[in-house]
Amino acid sequence: MDQLTKNDLQQLDTADLMQRAEAIRDAVAAKSVSAQQVGQLFCDLIEACGDINKAVRLFLSVNVPEIQNDIDKRLASADEAATKAAAEIQRSEQTRALVESLVEKLSTQNLNAPERVDIASAPAVVTLTNPVPQKIGASLFPRFGLGSVLFISDHKAVEVTPDGMVRPVALGRSTVHAVATADTSVYKSLCIEVVPPRLRLSASGALRLDGKGNIRLT
Repeated sequence: MDQLTKNDLQQLDTADLMQRAEAIRDAVAAKSVSAQQVGQLFCDLIEACGDINKAVRLFLSVNVPEIQNDIDKRLASADEAATKAAAEIQRSEQTRALVESLVEKLSTQNLNAPERVDIASAPAVVTLTNPVPQKIGASLFPRFGLGSVLFISDHKAVEVTPDGMVRPVALGRSTVHAVATADTSVYKSLCIEVVPPRLRLSASGALRLDGKGNIRLT
């Protein structure tokens, strides 16, 4: 039998190869090298391994954890973005439903038909000879409804203009109606009393005078 020639194979320096793979990983992560430089580093790794398959396996064994972490981060970001998008869509749907409900209510509501008359101010007692004009303040509800308020008096003690100005004409009481012009079934009634002039007294019981020294009447 022929004597076989002994050929001692050089053992691979796995520590050096691992450092090469890590160098590629760190360079890519730091973005400190160009694509051409990364290719050159990988070629050096292949040459050192003597086989491209070994080089790829070694490279992946070093980089798989980082790759997996990157994938997990991207998936987490995608899940978070999807959750936010779903929440925004839900809020948009709720807003749209609210607007549609409001439009439906407004479209079915008769804007010419007020619901009530609100009295903001009105004199309860008026002195017969008082020259200071007094006014009834009233408005319709809802405010955006059409129409206005018309004032009607029984003319027993006061007369009232259509816009609410009160003028005393006799002692006694008068009933005044504030009527919605768009729907006369909607109105508010109030009573105004007309009294005779009375002397006004101070806290001490003395007669109260005006700036000219005249007696002040109610």
